[in-house]
Amino acid sequence: MSATFAPLDPEQLTAFSALRDAAIAHALAASEAAHPAVFARFGPRGRAACAEDIAYHLDFLEPALESGQADAFLSYLAWLAEVLRSRGVPTGSLPDSLRHLDAFYRGALPTAAADTLSHVLNTGVIHLASGAPPPAYDRPGPDPWDEADAFRDAILKGERRGAQRLFERALDRSSTLIGSEVHVIQPAMYAIGRAWQENRASVAQEHLATAISQSLMAAAFGQVLPADDNGGRALFACTPGNHHDVGLRMVSDAFEMDGWQAQFLGGNTPLPALLSQCSEYAPHVLCLSASLPQHLRALRTTLATLRQHLGDACPKVIVGGLVFNQFPSLADTLDAQWLGPTAEDAALAARALLPH
Repeated sequence: MSATFAPLDPEQLTAFSALRDAAIAHALAASEAAHPAVFARFGPRGRAACAEDIAYHLDFLEPALESGQADAFLSYLAWLAEVLRSRGVPTGSLPDSLRHLDAFYRGALPTAAADTLSHVLNTGVIHLASGAPPPAYDRPGPDPWDEADAFRDAILKGERRGAQRLFERALDRSSTLIGSEVHVIQPAMYAIGRAWQENRASVAQEHLATAISQSLMAAAFGQVLPADDNGGRALFACTPGNHHDVGLRMVSDAFEMDGWQAQFLGGNTPLPALLSQCSEYAPHVLCLSASLPQHLRALRTTLATLRQHLGDACPKVIVGGLVFNQFPSLADTLDAQWLGPTAEDAALAARALLPH
């Protein structure tokens, strides 16, 4: 079955979106009936996690149905299968959930839209059955420098001083803050993300590694001088639910080093706060990060709200993060720009967006 198909029209997409909550409820109830032992084993937390996973299915289905390209949806399914498998959750529940969604939309959408949706969902079932490997969300990515592996090990163990020595060694050799961030910290954090995906690193270890990396980046930033002011203003934020802001911090640093005035709002930025800051600061560009598949819905909502309230005053939007590094075409479904997989790439490409 082809991963390319005729997309839904705007009216069909609206109908699909309006049925979101009902579709989740139907698929959750059907999954619970089909796998009672699994739900009994994991209890209320497992039930909530299943509902969340079904919601993520829809988050990836929507851009697929809009663009007529299912590649990102299929890769997401392979990623989720590995996450479930590594945590002892039977993966047979995943294709079943797609079949439950298919049955629901068959009875809820007009035939043409239901046929398209069924095609995509069935393609997903076949993709899972093929044993397709999970995507490497850290590719494309920067080439790691010699210090990257040892730096990864140090921050996983919470050895801040050892990590600091390695980072300073990279800085001394390269004489570039952004290069050291991109080629030492970024590969290390990608590797830790992969370890979490495979259940080889805990959430606590991920938080510890993040905190150490951020402190080293902040200390190093205070010791370098940015380029002269180039007249551009940029605002950086992670949308609600996205706490992964190390990569966005690197991009903000790269912009500032290149002469931009940069304001960094950090992870999990509330939508009202982002809207207010856009109005007050009037940035030329707004950089938003989506690190994981589940962040796409919040990103889509954020962009719609910004454009509704700001109108012509809405800044140009740049999106980034692991999801867009793997699937740059997702940016097109958001009417936004993706400027590359690293902070260096983004800062260089952003020069074309400077006010004239």
